[in-house]
Amino acid sequence: MSIESQPAPQAPPPTDDQTRPRYLEVWGDTVAGRDLAASVVIGIVVSVCALLGATALFNSFVTDSSLAEAYALLVGIAACLVAGVVSGKLFRPKRNIAVDSSEGDTVGDVIRVLQEERQGLGSVSDLPAQTVRELKDLDLYDRFVEAETQTPETGGRS
Repeated sequence: MSIESQPAPQAPPPTDDQTRPRYLEVWGDTVAGRDLAASVVIGIVVSVCALLGATALFNSFVTDSSLAEAYALLVGIAACLVAGVVSGKLFRPKRNIAVDSSEGDTVGDVIRVLQEERQGLGSVSDLPAQTVRELKDLDLYDRFVEAETQTPETGGRS
């Protein structure tokens, strides 16, 4: 009588669909479901704790209970804002902007329209550092620098 041991079957390696988070559309924005659930839990815990703590605190030294409840509600609302900021810092946006080759022509058209307006395109040197960083992240900075050197009269050719 011999007993042979066989290794336990292993789960197949995850495919692309299993490694990417599932996204939901909420109020016209796309969010990761886990991040949304965690943000909701953070909001509930922070705001309820603040409301209950403020209610106990204000009831201990404010004689009018309705006034104490009103102050506690204000603290609860402020805690909701704090929870929103905390969630925003913990769960950064996950947007990826992809530009198709057909969109490249559209971007050029928009830049030309901006050049032809009364105030013109302006100068990229006048932009704040955050805007310059965003333009570079979107691979649009070089296009605006190039458009700045071109004049509208030449039809985009300098």
